[in-house]
Amino acid sequence: MNLFRRSSNTGDASGDVTEPIILPSRPNYQSFTKDGKPISRTTAILCEIIFTTINFLNYTDRYTVAGVLLQIQDYFQISETQSGLIQTVFIIAYMVWAPIFGYLGDRYTRKYILMAGVISWSFFTLAGSFVQKDMFWLFLLIRGCVGIGEASYVTVSPTMIADLFPESERLKMLSVYSFAAPFGSGFGYILGSFISTGMANSRWSNEEDSWKWSLRVTPILGIILVILTFIFVPEPSRGATEQESSDNQVEITVQTSLKEDLIYLGTNKSVVFATLGFVAVAFVAGSLAFWAPAYIEDAYTEDEVDFDSNTIALGFGLVTCIAGVVGVALGSVAATLYRRVRIESEALVSGLGLLLCAPFVFIAVVWVNSYHFISWTFILLGEIALCLNWALVPKILIETVVPNRRALAAGLSNMIGHLFGDAGSPTLVGVLADWTHPANNTYAKFQGLKIGLLTTPIVSVLGGAAFLTCAYFYEADLRACQKLMEDAAADARRRRASTAASKDHPDLEDAPIREGSYEEMSPFTPPTSDPILT
Repeated sequence: MNLFRRSSNTGDASGDVTEPIILPSRPNYQSFTKDGKPISRTTAILCEIIFTTINFLNYTDRYTVAGVLLQIQDYFQISETQSGLIQTVFIIAYMVWAPIFGYLGDRYTRKYILMAGVISWSFFTLAGSFVQKDMFWLFLLIRGCVGIGEASYVTVSPTMIADLFPESERLKMLSVYSFAAPFGSGFGYILGSFISTGMANSRWSNEEDSWKWSLRVTPILGIILVILTFIFVPEPSRGATEQESSDNQVEITVQTSLKEDLIYLGTNKSVVFATLGFVAVAFVAGSLAFWAPAYIEDAYTEDEVDFDSNTIALGFGLVTCIAGVVGVALGSVAATLYRRVRIESEALVSGLGLLLCAPFVFIAVVWVNSYHFISWTFILLGEIALCLNWALVPKILIETVVPNRRALAAGLSNMIGHLFGDAGSPTLVGVLADWTHPANNTYAKFQGLKIGLLTTPIVSVLGGAAFLTCAYFYEADLRACQKLMEDAAADARRRRASTAASKDHPDLEDAPIREGSYEEMSPFTPPTSDPILT
């Protein structure tokens, strides 16, 4: 892989030299547990399968509600604005707890945090299926609790994948993991619609309550995956695959305060602009996922087209599945190939994807009631472009952030992305629809949703600009991250050697050992001399 670029920062008088971009790991770097036991490749692959399955189930559960939204509206007798609150409350709880779990994930055993999260959202998803029709407020509260459980898993799992696989395989494994997100979202529509249709007028349910059964499948599977996680998933050492010598590997466990972590992440430009790009992705994805099926149904009703609500939900779910698979695969392949030329390829591909998404979504929204097939085609193209970055954003955060801050970085990115993205976008679209066309008829609902959904192309362009700005700062942040990790690992090895020396020489047992932060070990703030080494 050619990772050389022209630079004018160093070299001879001409200023034209070639500098290597040294990636933080190599293919033969092996992961290991906190007690030093090596983790086999078979075990790492099994962990990847379990994480991906949980991620798939996570998104399936999240978007099952959208697949039966009209049935939920009829059951609780709620408006568009109230319907938007279902997703908004879920995302608010999700984003508030994501950085909390990120902070915990950088300091405690991530495996147990993950298991607790899956148990939590499985329980509350099941509980939501038993809410009575006059208790919509309770349904909202339960969906918020589901969001808390999901926040724990989504925050820590990418960091565990990063510690199980070296850089040469990391994007591939994150891509497989990310396939589950859009594919699970689409499957959620299909599952909700399929089960609702199958249970209507059955011996166990009637048409009014049939949607509840769609919330009773994923909890069972969630508990099974918790058991598999407990049995087969080890806790990988943080930063294991960043180190070259398998004989001298140490866990990078530099202790830093929350204030230091926040300052570090807030001044990391790649993290800041990648997060802003993710805001746009979440905004567009949340708006389309929640409102597109209802919008298409209103358009077909206005055009007097014979249709079935479940068929549209199934169709949109299928489009989302295809877009997810194609988009994630295309984005990962494009970034891998382009990385031979530009080290910041992940950010560039993410930015170009959002810029392409904008015109596709605009055409799909405007032409939905005039050219049905063309509209569906552009929905597919828009979602493919939107999904290009699903595996790339986690990789940007992992490669530009030191190991003991990655979970917090993921948590904060999720919080900010959802706070300004899909936490408010469904409600915003619903409010715009009710405000611009308050009349309670199909035509008014359709025109109102059109105005609301036309905010998505604008946000998509802004997100593309944010990712392109991230690409500008990526190389410098990557180099800084590598240097901090090298210094932290070297410091850990010195402390381990000092501990071994103190056992052989009891007179050195009380000698102080430096416990500095990443910043104290950076090239810009040289550490004080170690009393033992001097």
